[in-house]
Amino acid sequence: MRTVISACLTVLMIAGLAAAQKKPWTEWTKKDVEKTLNDSAWGQTQTEGGSNSSSQSSESAITQVAAQRSADRQLNRQGESGETKPVAYVKYHVRFLSAKPVREAFARQVLLSRPEPDENLTNQLQNFINGNFADYIVISVGVEVGDAKMAGPIMQAFTGATAEALKQNVYLERKDGKKVFLEQYRAPVQDGMGAKFIFKRVLDGQPFLSENDSVRFVAQFNEKMKLNTRYRLSEMQYDGKLEY
Repeated sequence: MRTVISACLTVLMIAGLAAAQKKPWTEWTKKDVEKTLNDSAWGQTQTEGGSNSSSQSSESAITQVAAQRSADRQLNRQGESGETKPVAYVKYHVRFLSAKPVREAFARQVLLSRPEPDENLTNQLQNFINGNFADYIVISVGVEVGDAKMAGPIMQAFTGATAEALKQNVYLERKDGKKVFLEQYRAPVQDGMGAKFIFKRVLDGQPFLSENDSVRFVAQFNEKMKLNTRYRLSEMQYDGKLEY
């Protein structure tokens, strides 16, 4: 039964993303944006610690028993004042920024934050979407925390990092074990896209990745902070071409 439910959810997720692809990025909904950035072929979420249902970007099917258990846990977190304590979780949103759909999602996110349409801004964002990533693969990592007290040490790890310090601990790995290590690193700035990890797209005269590959992004900052997300390039077709 679980297998059937899982298969149905997968079909629904693929159908939802396909629907977003059929319309211009300027018409994407907030749900389209969140789906592309956080739960798609190009964007995944690694969660550490507890969960927070209000922060989930996609719909999920749960049983009444699971829902009751979630409610019980919520009650247990409440103090005598009736206030709910923050949930201790961290979500790392790991995205292929060099993939066009991710840039479209970020661009649409900016437009949705504006109260009125802005043609000049839309044109600037279209230039960002059309950027040339022929030489590099760029992974961006954003952070979401359930408890604001957790943000400081995590952001310090990102802002204090350098390419030299990370070089041997950050890489892309193909299914055959071949790795390409970090080339450049950009700490988070006020652009909403998080930290950026830059890798060479071509290795030994050949594209590092192809349609037949699966690829793993690994980044270890310290003993407690390690990112490990996997992607299938066969699922990364967009507008008739491979996008990564």
